[in-house]
Amino acid sequence: MSEVSKWPAINPFHWGYNGTVSHVVGENGSIKLNLKDNKEQVEFDEFVNKYVPTLKNGAQFKLSPYLFTGILQTLYLNAADFSKKFPVFYGREIVKFSDNGVCTADWLMDSWKKDYKLDQSTMGFDKKKFGEDEKETHPEGWPRLQPRTRYLKDNELENVREVDLPLVVILHGLAGGSHEPIIRSLAENLSRSGRFQVVVLNTRGCARSKITTRNLFTAYHTMDIREFLQREKERYPNRKLYAVGCSFGATMLGNYLGEEGDKSPLSAAATLCNPWDLLLSALRMTEDWWSKTLFSKNIAQFLTRTVQVNMGELGVPNGSRPDHPPTVKNPSYYMFTPENLIKAKSFKSSLEFDELYTAPALGFPNAMEYYKAASSISRVDTIRVPTLVINSRDDPVVGPDQPYSIVEKNPRVLYCRTDLGGHLAYLDKDNNSWATKAIAEFFTKFDELVV
Repeated sequence: MSEVSKWPAINPFHWGYNGTVSHVVGENGSIKLNLKDNKEQVEFDEFVNKYVPTLKNGAQFKLSPYLFTGILQTLYLNAADFSKKFPVFYGREIVKFSDNGVCTADWLMDSWKKDYKLDQSTMGFDKKKFGEDEKETHPEGWPRLQPRTRYLKDNELENVREVDLPLVVILHGLAGGSHEPIIRSLAENLSRSGRFQVVVLNTRGCARSKITTRNLFTAYHTMDIREFLQREKERYPNRKLYAVGCSFGATMLGNYLGEEGDKSPLSAAATLCNPWDLLLSALRMTEDWWSKTLFSKNIAQFLTRTVQVNMGELGVPNGSRPDHPPTVKNPSYYMFTPENLIKAKSFKSSLEFDELYTAPALGFPNAMEYYKAASSISRVDTIRVPTLVINSRDDPVVGPDQPYSIVEKNPRVLYCRTDLGGHLAYLDKDNNSWATKAIAEFFTKFDELVV
């Protein structure tokens, strides 16, 4: 009997569109939060019950009656045309890190809706002017960006840096980026109140970014989050910082929070559809028929394309250039070869990808050992930042069999379990995401009321 068969499979015939939120609080209770005005203290779960009605214990929500299972929700989110939804504009910054690597930060630019004459009814805008500005700012040799995204001019970047509103940093899913519908939905909802500055931190090599070192992102890859947040905290020491991670970005955020403990500059955090135990998720994606057939191959091919478009950098032998000193003394680190790329193009699961690339690069003998070591569940007990967790029991990628009892034991973590929603979707009849609205409501009330 395989490991995954010990737990319940996602049942495609378990259906519905009237969802319910359930708070799961462990034996250690819930941390007390200090409120601003009356200096009263309120427990974390009671704060959500009282001030965030969308997420209160027992709250109900309605999803699309046409997307009545988690599988349908997830498939539609990944396959439907959302080009006329969530019309956010992004200004891109190339962020350089201490190891000479880079990622990109896509800053939400609400003012550009007016500058480029966005028509909310048709989603049309002045594409000629936008194209001229895009051409002027685009760095040579970098890939063309997604719609409504361009690089910032020097003066625009300075203006972004002068904003001292509370900042929300969004971390996307595996091989995704700021262009994903769920990320655009989240960014739009967070910006709607005008209370926050919002930025999406695109992981190295994702969202048409370039890789400039021989390091692919992994679940261990928390150094960029750490450096970026520290940079922003140094810029405005007194403003609040928040972060929200989606799927694999939630894993990276969970690992960062656990590693940092009390040192994190974040005031609060949220995770959506985190695969807390990567080993269980990998087993589900390779052995559960529905998950394997409908989702696993697409994820593997997304990852393979990331390698393919960056082969010019990844294929350079380690240590052959002065700006690429050896970092891993392991012959298998020379895995970025044309032969391996051909092999990877036939992969049907992310496990195969991690077996060939990720695990050897980190010095693990195989992907399973990497998953065991890199799961955020092993660091949840040292999280010291109030953290809202949302996971659905009908998530075909994460599954219902995660060890949530460990999550519940940390009083700083509030686990909101939903019975419906799929993986990152939670789409209602208008294809808006209930989850992104709920997360935005949580951060708004937290920032407004908590010291």
